[in-house]
Amino acid sequence: MSKDFSYIQGYPLIKVILIGPKEKIKMLALLDSGADYSLFSLEVAEKLGIKKEGGKRISLQGVIGGEFPGYLHKVRVQVNGMRFNCKIVFSEVKTALLGRDNFFLPFLITFNEKHQKVLLRENDL
Repeated sequence: MSKDFSYIQGYPLIKVILIGPKEKIKMLALLDSGADYSLFSLEVAEKLGIKKEGGKRISLQGVIGGEFPGYLHKVRVQVNGMRFNCKIVFSEVKTALLGRDNFFLPFLITFNEKHQKVLLRENDL
């Protein structure tokens, strides 16, 4: 199974569904090969019905420095009909990004900058 996503305003944003104990949320998230973790706001955790205290507290560091706390949870996600558990950190940030650990595992991912597309293909290797 594979899916092309066109970049949105020059960025590789893809449609993802986060599935929590209280609710499902459909949103766009940045596919970020430079991010260790997937990162979403505490507001998203709250809407999903996830309590930050139920996750492992970790310290995150941005590219330009500075540390901030986050709470690591396993969350069910769905992309293009495929569902799997994903490590997601919720923090006091206003971002929605999908990082390498472990969102990238089920996929072979190709960034095509020339055509402003990203291809996700199920990783069956």
